[in-house]
Amino acid sequence: MHDWSVFRLLFLGLAGFAFVLPVGAQSVTPVTDSMMLFSDPAYGVSFRFPAGWSFARIAPDTRGNAPDLSIAYKEDRSVFTGLRGLVANETLHGVPSWPKTVFSGVEFAYDARPTDSAESCRQLAEEDWKTESGSVPLNGVVFWRGTARNADVSTELDEEIYAAFVPASGACLRFDLAVATSHLVGKRFPRELMSKEKARIQASLDAILHSVQIASPAPSTGQ
Repeated sequence: MHDWSVFRLLFLGLAGFAFVLPVGAQSVTPVTDSMMLFSDPAYGVSFRFPAGWSFARIAPDTRGNAPDLSIAYKEDRSVFTGLRGLVANETLHGVPSWPKTVFSGVEFAYDARPTDSAESCRQLAEEDWKTESGSVPLNGVVFWRGTARNADVSTELDEEIYAAFVPASGACLRFDLAVATSHLVGKRFPRELMSKEKARIQASLDAILHSVQIASPAPSTGQ
């Protein structure tokens, strides 16, 4: 079993609790047979994701088992994770997974941290990405966008990170679109992804990102 699968087993275990434990004011509800709606009234955030994907929230005091995302808690930082929603899947229709290809999974993570200004939010965002690629308007909100890469011996995680300061909630909101690949040899040598497969993976994450809606937070956050 490769490293990504080991983490995924842990992740799926956490996901089972996400639907039954009260976590702030967040909720996940079905909107169609194939689509789920995540809502976080505390920060006025909602987005849709495929019903087949797993959902979890990483506890704020999580340390050793936090996902290896740039926006998540790192051992060398003094802050805990602000992740409030994390959806993921190891498979996508039309994209063979490891060990047939190097594709190991996708993740869409949402993080919210109280900040006092747009400049503070930008500084927080800049800690996460290696390369900045300008600003992007999404559903009435302008986000800064950057990219990052995390890698170990066998797994690489390529990330697109979007960040925006929302005055109504006094928070820096960040969304992390991550693609995991593994070159670990299994029953065969996994092949590299073709252009059409990469496009399909990116489209699955972009669809979630473009469904993000940001409204005024609820009067009582219950954070």
